Amino acid sequence: LGAGAGSETGFARGGAFRGGQVQPFAAGGVVAAPTYFPMANGTGLMGEAGPEAILPLNRGPDGRLGVAAGGGAARPVSVTVNIATPDPGAFRRSEAQVTASLARAVARGQRAT
Repeated sequence: LGAGAGSETGFARGGAFRGGQVQPFAAGGVVAAPTYFPMANGTGLMGEAGPEAILPLNRGPDGRLGVAAGGGAARPVSVTVNIATPDPGAFRRSEAQVTASLARAVARGQRAT
């Protein structure tokens, strides 16, 4: 294939040669064997040391370019705490500690999912 034919056969959408065919990778994929691909100044080689992942990059709200994490937005969490105490004054004095402890527990739960 000539350099001009590359864009017509899939490289404009992201692709690589494998067995003489063009395979698009614009949505990502895995290369499990050594595979050549064209570069501006020659030819690149991927998968030469084992499987390699190809990941599409997205620009975040902050303008930085990177890989987006899967799973979407965080799910809303509702926590109900009922406290019965014979000494409301003592609870009010420790309320900040209880609130902080609950916030840490909820944060741990969100990271674990």
